Amino acid sequence: MPRVLITGGTGGLGSELAPRFAAAGYAVRILSRRARPVDAAFEWAQGDLVTGTGLSEAVPGCDLVVDCATNAPSGKGDAEATRNLCAAARDAGGVQVFYISIVGIDKIPMPYYKAKLACEKALEESGVPSTVLRAVQFHSLIDMLLQALTRVPGVLLMPPSGSRFQSMDTGEVAQRMVDYAVQGKTGRLPDLAGPEFLTLGQMAKTWLEVRGVRRLRVKRRMIDFERAFE
Repeated sequence: MPRVLITGGTGGLGSELAPRFAAAGYAVRILSRRARPVDAAFEWAQGDLVTGTGLSEAVPGCDLVVDCATNAPSGKGDAEATRNLCAAARDAGGVQVFYISIVGIDKIPMPYYKAKLACEKALEESGVPSTVLRAVQFHSLIDMLLQALTRVPGVLLMPPSGSRFQSMDTGEVAQRMVDYAVQGKTGRLPDLAGPEFLTLGQMAKTWLEVRGVRRLRVKRRMIDFERAFE
């Protein structure tokens, strides 16, 4: 039975990946900085990607490492974490690393996107077999943003006029990753996006109706995303 190590396995994407890999016939091992919970459903490895602690024990015996761990929203330490993970994969005999990234990180100068791009570069330079999938933002991120704006007044950063989103369900992204892994896909995969283009305004309108919320608390005029980085 092949074994997969999932970093960030307790997060939003990682928790969707674990049962799907198990259903596909993999033994699943979760890497976390926390000790193993008593009710953990899968194998557990305790370690820290940024310091490298525990990686020499977590990676050996695995056929695939899926890297979902990230220090959002800053991305601080992510590149170092990727280098440490790749070093452990190389020392374990060249274990393949599957990295989940974000569409557009080479075009938008946000600090977090720059960190993701640095992770991709670290993976490329490592020499280990690798797979990179860039996906769009998840529905859960849009939900989190809009929930925040119902509680705390603020300024909402908008994309350039006329821009649209193709956000996706986290579970759908997870299933696509498992499918690619089962097929043995490597290299840079085609970008992954949702089937429907929507503006943030359209999303907010539907979200308000579904949530039963009257309005968002945006106290100033919306800022054009493009101008915010000039």
